[in-house]
Amino acid sequence: MVATLFIVSMAISGFDIAEQVEGAPPGGDAETYTIFAVGDIGLDQLPRANPGRYQYDKVAQLICDNSPDAFLMLGDGQHNDGELEDYLAYYDTCFNKLKDITYPVTGNHDYYLTDYAEGYFDYFGNPEYCDNWELVLENADAEGHPLGYYSFDIGTWHIIALNSYLTHQCELTEDLLPVEGSAAWQQYEWLKADLEAHQDGYTGTIATMHHPLYDWELYYKCEWIAWFDLATQVHLWEVFHDYDVDMVLSGHNHNYQRWTSQDPYGNYDPEGVRQFVAGTGGAYLWQFPPENPLDNVADYPYGISVETLENLKYYDGDHFGALRLVLSDTGYEYAFISVDGEMIDEGEVVCV
Repeated sequence: MVATLFIVSMAISGFDIAEQVEGAPPGGDAETYTIFAVGDIGLDQLPRANPGRYQYDKVAQLICDNSPDAFLMLGDGQHNDGELEDYLAYYDTCFNKLKDITYPVTGNHDYYLTDYAEGYFDYFGNPEYCDNWELVLENADAEGHPLGYYSFDIGTWHIIALNSYLTHQCELTEDLLPVEGSAAWQQYEWLKADLEAHQDGYTGTIATMHHPLYDWELYYKCEWIAWFDLATQVHLWEVFHDYDVDMVLSGHNHNYQRWTSQDPYGNYDPEGVRQFVAGTGGAYLWQFPPENPLDNVADYPYGISVETLENLKYYDGDHFGALRLVLSDTGYEYAFISVDGEMIDEGEVVCV
């Protein structure tokens, strides 16, 4: 669906570049659904009084206090190695209260010790810890290893959960497509079929996956970021764009970012896909430099282009918190809320 921004975000902290397009606000008397989304959550110690680390108990409490209809866990629920015993010792202590509404995706830390993320799937694929375990285990490779992608509906919205790490495990063709027969190719073919089957009767579509395609990171001077973290996601975004996916929610970077609508190649497109990054789930934060990076783009020769970087409309690296979406049959409201209850960034979008 075409998304039209109605209200400019309210900047409490960080950098904000204004963006306005005429439109009518969503909401009204229509039925709404509240979802929270965040990734990069648990560490290998219990929460403690450290303002820059181990705050995942506060993030869990923020989400619970708002009584959402769904919690979208955006990957790296447990650092550093995603082992089952760590999920049970740390992540579970705070987030098990959300088990009945949790819809997770895998992160790169889940694959640090194994090619198959056994700890992740042993946790979220177990009904004792996740009520949506059957979705998590729905798709598997030829040897029976779960791949972790699935879809479901919330009201008039279609939600797709993808395993973005699969693309890091396979070779890509010259067209940046996964090699036929690989797990990433299987996901790619499934994604096209799923979106084709869910075109009619929906207000919009949301995709969740751990790795964002467009990203401003502290290590952008590293040449490898372009081909390892970015190029591997292009084929997914090409499908998103072809099927009018409204937004992609990701973690991976431990900060909050809101991007304007773009095509798969980093160009502004009013009918493109909007990206949110919310890697602020309590593990630790990656702060941005005090200066606006848009004033110093020449210092970042690798990764995304200068033109694409200008599509980054708001970012914050100072607050733990979560992204809240209120979905209706006409559009959605978004807000990044800190663990202290501050509305760091908010706005409304109408889907037409």
